[in-house]
Amino acid sequence: MSIDELVSVVAPPAQRTTGEIAWHAVESQLNSALPLDYKQLVSRYGPGYFSKFIHIYQPSNDLSAIDLVTQAGESLWALKYLRDDGESMPYRLDDPAELLSFGRTDNGDVMFWHRIDPDTPDTWPVLVKEPRGEEWSRFEVGVCEFLADVLTRRVTVSVFPERFPSMDPVFEPY
Repeated sequence: MSIDELVSVVAPPAQRTTGEIAWHAVESQLNSALPLDYKQLVSRYGPGYFSKFIHIYQPSNDLSAIDLVTQAGESLWALKYLRDDGESMPYRLDDPAELLSFGRTDNGDVMFWHRIDPDTPDTWPVLVKEPRGEEWSRFEVGVCEFLADVLTRRVTVSVFPERFPSMDPVFEPY
């Protein structure tokens, strides 16, 4: 799915302050291609959060807490730490890792792409990992469809708060 459905659910900001994104450089740093819908999402919405809860990591951002490359590395490190400490890990974390994080929630849940085939990023499903347990939720859609589905309550994520999202989902730039 392209970004069109997400835009119909949540209006993007009227003006974007971020300039052109050097996608090739970002993908080179990650050693991974990125899904087209993620690129469209970042280009259309920029840094900010959905319904005061979901943050999407941004390429080449000065704020390390939302920088895609920084957070992808830190998320993978954290999962390896949990695995080495005895937590069951259903996904390969060593090169080539099957997971690439793209966002988080205010509760610390992390959203990942499941890189089943690293050469076909537009087919990667979305995974959500709770921060203080072993539960994973899987969604056979891309990031834009996942956000549209969650924000319209067509699907629920078991680890998200019951009251999320509000009846009128919004996007707020940082």
